[in-house]
Amino acid sequence: MLAVEVEGLFDRSEEKRLKSKVEKTTREGNKMKQDRRFPFLYSRVFRVITTWVWFLVGAALVLLIVLAVYGFDLAVLEEKQYLTVYIEIVSAGLLPVLLTLICKDYPTQYGLGRKGLAKSLLLSGLCVAAFCVIAFLSPGQLMSVESPDFHLDFPWNLWYAALGVFAWGPLEVFFVMWLVTNTDRIFNSEKRTMSWGLIVTVVIFGMIHMLTTRRIYTAFYVGTIFFVLGLIYKYTKNSFGPMIAWTLINGQIRFIVQILWS
Repeated sequence: MLAVEVEGLFDRSEEKRLKSKVEKTTREGNKMKQDRRFPFLYSRVFRVITTWVWFLVGAALVLLIVLAVYGFDLAVLEEKQYLTVYIEIVSAGLLPVLLTLICKDYPTQYGLGRKGLAKSLLLSGLCVAAFCVIAFLSPGQLMSVESPDFHLDFPWNLWYAALGVFAWGPLEVFFVMWLVTNTDRIFNSEKRTMSWGLIVTVVIFGMIHMLTTRRIYTAFYVGTIFFVLGLIYKYTKNSFGPMIAWTLINGQIRFIVQILWS
């Protein structure tokens, strides 16, 4: 028995040693991948601050471009609400995607892999179910969606519906989880489920929604949903579940897809 126990201890020790070696090799590999011409791109502080700034600046630039195309007529934002999808894509998705590609970050760093997929889908499904129950018990609050008062012919209705589902669904979740991951590395809280990266990102994201929508309820609603989805992401290390969940419950998507039959 003693020999078996000693052998087990040696096996566990060897396993830890190999695991440590793999992690060290991965870190060294990540360093080797860095482009020395642009070392600032790998700074977590630079990434996080620049992405938040671009979230506002990028939205303003796209808005100005849209208004310039239509003669600076503010009414166009009401008449052609589908154009706001370009604001979402540029402000929320552009910079994180570009930095991920340029710096050759591993997709699994942001939950884009098979690890934890089953748990992610299960927990996110429960989140959607809970949302539907709450929406059913409070009619006209969570599920109420205005019908679009504009019409688009084929194929433009299909184009903007697809863009809207992508932008306000998976892309928006990637934006938030990307920031959570990079902010966690600033605070060295990557291993915590309830991490500083999650808290800081959700609070800022909610505050920005309060500024843009001028509705405290919307900020609280979005912040709460993304806090729960963020917990699922941190626990499972997978973001596919939250992406699907947000796509199903986001009112903006329910609004934009109606152009398929409006």
